[in-house]
Amino acid sequence: MVERPELPEPHDGDAALAAYGRITDAVFAVDDEWRLTFCNERIERLLERPEAELLGTVVWDAVPNAIGSARRDEYERAMRTREPVSFEGVSELLAVGLDGRAYPSETGLTVSIRIDTEHSRRTTQIRERERALQDAYEVIAAPDRQFSDQIESLLSVVRDTIGTDYATLSRVHEDADEYIFEAVDAPSDADLTAGDVVSLSTTNCERVVDTGQTLVLEDVEADAPDLADRAGNAEWGISSYLGTPVSVGDDVYGTFCFYDMEARVEGFSDWEVTFVELLGNWMGAELERREYERELEASNERLEQFAYTVSHDLKEPLRMVSSYLSLIENRYGDELDTEGEEFLDYAVDGAERMRTMIDGLLAYSRVETRGDPFEPVALDAVLEDVRSDLRLRLEETDATLSSESLPRVEGDPDQLRQVLQNLLSNALAYSGDESPRIDITAQRDGSQWIVSVADDGIGIDPDDEERIFEVFERLHSREEHAGTGIGLALCRRIVERHDGEIWVDTEPGEGATFRFTLPAVDGDEA
Repeated sequence: MVERPELPEPHDGDAALAAYGRITDAVFAVDDEWRLTFCNERIERLLERPEAELLGTVVWDAVPNAIGSARRDEYERAMRTREPVSFEGVSELLAVGLDGRAYPSETGLTVSIRIDTEHSRRTTQIRERERALQDAYEVIAAPDRQFSDQIESLLSVVRDTIGTDYATLSRVHEDADEYIFEAVDAPSDADLTAGDVVSLSTTNCERVVDTGQTLVLEDVEADAPDLADRAGNAEWGISSYLGTPVSVGDDVYGTFCFYDMEARVEGFSDWEVTFVELLGNWMGAELERREYERELEASNERLEQFAYTVSHDLKEPLRMVSSYLSLIENRYGDELDTEGEEFLDYAVDGAERMRTMIDGLLAYSRVETRGDPFEPVALDAVLEDVRSDLRLRLEETDATLSSESLPRVEGDPDQLRQVLQNLLSNALAYSGDESPRIDITAQRDGSQWIVSVADDGIGIDPDDEERIFEVFERLHSREEHAGTGIGLALCRRIVERHDGEIWVDTEPGEGATFRFTLPAVDGDEA
């Protein structure tokens, strides 16, 4: 604590009051009833209240706790012992560090407080940085915003935070020596707009691209004389620069950079450099993700086209095979012996199974591209439609199908109907020797619903729990159970289109419970 000389009492006359008015410490005085009798100008600024408003009020009511009621014990001890007391601490309300001393007198108490302006500066800086991080996070965490809007907002956030006039995201084509300004945040009178193209070799960013590292120049001429005569610096007047590479995969896409026309008196701090690098990394990751999505979309389109071509090309000869098999059966059926009829039945059955597999493959390939837009879907209504479709099979197997009240979800009604129909068909097919018992329930889990379809059938070996969701995977021979091996794979693809998951809990001989998640309707209660 800094030693201070003894202070004159403000009650001793105008000279003392004048002296207190000139010193830099914050000073106030109270009488023996703890009423404020004096406040110097520094206290007025600290409390943001005029002396006239403060005088006569009880100190515990007028002054923040850090220098008021929180120090009551010290003040009362000083008055009781007639000895000065010292204290120090931090006022979160005032955002300052405090170093104080209370001097007792015959008529009251004088309190002198030295303000730690460095603590105040650090506190302000921390709050500004926290606000910048929060602003950046809100931009990044808004998935519905256009990427271009996110970039423009981030440029503004960083530009305001580090205090430069110019902020840009640029793309580079090294082979063509091109530097393209993709997004710009600059003064309104700046001769620079998004879409402008300059030579890469005229910019500081070429160094960033070449090295793949962040470049920090607080004074271009002093820190990098070899760059000072480049057009970007010499002609445009760039005197300070901070830029980081934006990488997509193993390639440098461009740069995320900030610059000014004056050298920095205070250099870029480590925090500012890290902040820029952090957001540059996010931009690279987001660009890479978007590129992957474009490639995936193109791949899905190629898959659909392939499946359509395959189905079309295969169906035509398949129709011919089926037609000739029917012709043979109609014309020569009476002439075939038992073995010949058996061979013909095999051929007809094989042709039918191939047609079913082609239709299943086509449906699988079109889940993403031919689905309907999502809308609120009442699963109770979907289940009733499926129950109607499977009415004959339910009656034939003497099945018991029960369900609790099911929720509304966001989804494609036709695809969700396909999921329930496939799962119920499986439960009927793999029920074993007993009459099937199937139970459908739903449980809320945050922003989604977990729908469960449970049966008491033959169950599945745990080793096969993942395999059953693959295309054309079958656990049983066609003699044991009919099917194409596409039904569960189609269920998974549909559920994944709804940003959900599907899995099975089962043991051999103890039935199986298929569970899948679907997004809840916004505003619906659990």
